[in-house]
Amino acid sequence: MADKKKTASQAAETVKAQGSQGGQSGNREVPARSSKVGREERKERSKEESKPVRREAAKSSSSLESWLRKNTTGRFVLEAYYELRHKVTWPTFEDARNMTFVVIALSAAIGIVLGAADFGLTQLFLLITHK
Repeated sequence: MADKKKTASQAAETVKAQGSQGGQSGNREVPARSSKVGREERKERSKEESKPVRREAAKSSSSLESWLRKNTTGRFVLEAYYELRHKVTWPTFEDARNMTFVVIALSAAIGIVLGAADFGLTQLFLLITHK
């Protein structure tokens, strides 16, 4: 575990020490690599690349929209709007009209069945109580 936590300077010294033994056939020089330097370089590159994009995005969005994006509730509202606007497949007018007729017809049919059951149970109750 201690070997994994070597700093860049320790890694370079290790490589130099191995390189000084260079006459042996089993040892070969390995260029020193520092994972910290690589990460820092990547971070700097990503910051440089992303800064202009963020500035342009900030200029094009209104202050209300940026406030909503930071706010949890506002973010939810914006994501819901985006989903309803761009991801939902809305039915055509004809499909919506046909589905409305089906809902009305099924509601009427269920209403008739429930009305008949209510009437039958009421008559049964009156027959049992003799009123």
